[in-house]
Amino acid sequence: MKCSGEDAWPMNMISNLWRRSPPICAALAIALFVALRMAIVIASPLEIGPDEAQYWRWAQTLDFGYYSKPPLVAWVIWLTTSLFGDASWAIRLASPLLHGIGAFFLFLLGKRMFDARIGAWSAAIYLVMPGIWLSSTIISTDAVLLPTYAIAVCLLWRFRDSATLLNACLAGGAIGLAMLGKYAALYLYPGAVLAAFIDRDMRKAMLSPAGAMVFVASLVVLGPNLAWNAANNFATVSHTADNANLAAADFNPLHIITYVQDQAAVFGPITLILLLAGLGFLAGRKDKPTTTRELWLICFIVPALVVIMVQEIVSRAHANWAAAAYPAAAVLLASWIDRAFGKLKVRPVLITGVAINTLIGAVFAIVWVSPWVADATGASAGMKGIRGWGETTRQLIARADELHATAILVDDRETWHALDYHGRNLAMPPIRAWPAGPTPHSHAEEAGHIRPGDDVRMLIASTNEAMRPMIRADFAKIEELGYLEIPLTAKRNRRFKLYLASTYHQVPRTPEFLATHMVIED
Repeated sequence: MKCSGEDAWPMNMISNLWRRSPPICAALAIALFVALRMAIVIASPLEIGPDEAQYWRWAQTLDFGYYSKPPLVAWVIWLTTSLFGDASWAIRLASPLLHGIGAFFLFLLGKRMFDARIGAWSAAIYLVMPGIWLSSTIISTDAVLLPTYAIAVCLLWRFRDSATLLNACLAGGAIGLAMLGKYAALYLYPGAVLAAFIDRDMRKAMLSPAGAMVFVASLVVLGPNLAWNAANNFATVSHTADNANLAAADFNPLHIITYVQDQAAVFGPITLILLLAGLGFLAGRKDKPTTTRELWLICFIVPALVVIMVQEIVSRAHANWAAAAYPAAAVLLASWIDRAFGKLKVRPVLITGVAINTLIGAVFAIVWVSPWVADATGASAGMKGIRGWGETTRQLIARADELHATAILVDDRETWHALDYHGRNLAMPPIRAWPAGPTPHSHAEEAGHIRPGDDVRMLIASTNEAMRPMIRADFAKIEELGYLEIPLTAKRNRRFKLYLASTYHQVPRTPEFLATHMVIED
């Protein structure tokens, strides 16, 4: 059936706009996508989770660094909450906008490297990644890392094409900004070195008089954070190293299965398969200019994927730790639509992969706006960390009021941050974090350390069963009060063991003490 002229005019208008100005057309399409995601963020009833609450707390005092992360995520939250208040949607509002900016820069990168159509595919692949669907609805360090990473890769290619001092400063500044988002942006440095090694034009640019300015500009932007770390015992750097957990190495090559599954959940199942399969088609390619461009992109993909794969095999790794690979991967995969995959008739498979990612995102959006759908289908397990914190806070305050408690002590950093945010407008006693060791090992322990007078009548709400013998040993008097359970769904509760305690004095954490007290209580 043919469309009438009246029915076809929107498509004609879009087609004409695309022919006249692809960047404007791409920007409008991305803006519509961003507006949809902002609406999801605003409409969602899901509460701020502990990590988001931690970043919100940091945003109350602007600084060049914080205990466990660089400062950009806190700066972004400060901006949105200064404009719109401290509601959960206001804290999260920047995430979809930032990812939209990242997608536009990937469009520009794909357009500059190949053509406008590949630029459009690059933005689309990025926007519908399952990991980006999630990251666009919460505030996290990935929400600031991935867009700034995309900007940095785009500007590095611009510098490769035109090695001016301005382009060097822009590329270096973008690298520094990405580092202020998350230290995983460190992969940009080896990526640039590898690109210079395999690409003559990149090597020429990096060895030009302006080349050193890329590194210098990145350090100028990152410098205040490095100075903050130096003045604070390198707290953020140490925490990042602790996260690697190499001291607890448990070498197991079979962990690579989990690693691949995790990356499929981030990048998309079919799109990941096509990305990995496509690497095999580079050998023997006759189109050298295109192959050089694709190899250049691979330099910004492989380091993160390989390092985190090794991390997973020797210790552990979270699914999002390799996410820095995927901005460049979106462009690389888009470039294969008409090239490596064109002759193999794989384009429909790629379209199917993008469609599946879009479907995953649609289901995710429905669940995010209507959590009861997840409850009804038994898929709510992953949402327990962002539900029930308001009620948890109110019930703990009620118990504290009944007991005339002078403070509430928790043994979990996530609980501390959640209570800190959700109790911000409530009359509640001080929230303190019990320290497992002689020095703080989280921002919660650092900011919520026990102060004189807190332990007159302290209500302890414990979620960490293994630590309870140590907690009891730290108080001269402690009385069990039973359990407090907060319903999260029909089948899931948040459970606290309650104590009333007084006279706190931390017992020295000697090896003998740890051996006899770090045991399962119940």
